[in-house]
Amino acid sequence: MNLRPTARLGLSPLLGAALIGVIIVAACGTGPARSGTATLSVVATTTVFADIVHNVGGERVTVSSIIPAGVGPEDYEPKPADAKKLAGADLVVSNGVGLDGFLDKLVDAAGEGSVSRLVLGDGIPTIDVDGEPNPHFWLDPSLVASRYVPAISAALTKLDPAGAATYAANAATYTTELETLDAANKAKIETIPVADRKLVTFHDAFPYFAAHYGFEVIGVVLANVGQEPSATKLAALVETVRAAHVKAVFAEAQFSPELARTLAQEAGVSSIVTSLYNDTVGPSPNDTYLTMMAWNVDEIVRSLR
Repeated sequence: MNLRPTARLGLSPLLGAALIGVIIVAACGTGPARSGTATLSVVATTTVFADIVHNVGGERVTVSSIIPAGVGPEDYEPKPADAKKLAGADLVVSNGVGLDGFLDKLVDAAGEGSVSRLVLGDGIPTIDVDGEPNPHFWLDPSLVASRYVPAISAALTKLDPAGAATYAANAATYTTELETLDAANKAKIETIPVADRKLVTFHDAFPYFAAHYGFEVIGVVLANVGQEPSATKLAALVETVRAAHVKAVFAEAQFSPELARTLAQEAGVSSIVTSLYNDTVGPSPNDTYLTMMAWNVDEIVRSLR
């Protein structure tokens, strides 16, 4: 996956100056309020990570997302208001592995050591796509349960030791919910004939999902978000999809469905699903990580069974 976020998302000198100005002003204010039931202020890069943090932190944590719902991180342009959020945060949570590289410049502008950071993807073995590590770990719920949740609980406990028991209990409850979701997903996927467990998606967000649930990724429409494929590459993908006899083409709600529809039409695929979620939660009922993942599996099963 060729995101190259630091090149595409580099801050202009004017925006960089604005960000620094906002951070300096915010830093001169008072810090987050503390009481007997301290509330930590956490800023996550995406709505998906914000929801996961909320489930672990509970009422001891207030969480916001830099990127709004419905917007992906690969082509996000940071704003001065984002720097203000960072300046008032106790903890900043990101994924890393190239997904939210825009955050580095915001944090750098705040000054070294001025904000605590948790990078959820640190240490997780990666799946390489086109020679680059793919960052979409969270589409495998077992990685959220075994990696993200413990890391979040530990980071919150370090900042708020008085809340350790709360964070541990919330993490245990949420892990059980994740395991229940995962078991339900596997049972649904078992109803798809093995020969039909083939995915063609809009961008390369699903390698961990596919590895965990036993799908084969046949191809993706966009190798680079924000850059449409050439006519030659699209024609080659059409032939690959046609030869694999796939039953559906899937696109995510955050992207325009036109290219996916073109691919499906050219490859003779009659089923086109344009409402999957991965980098962002959706509107209700898909406004949490758990409901988003259940929705994705339901849509995939419905189209491939």
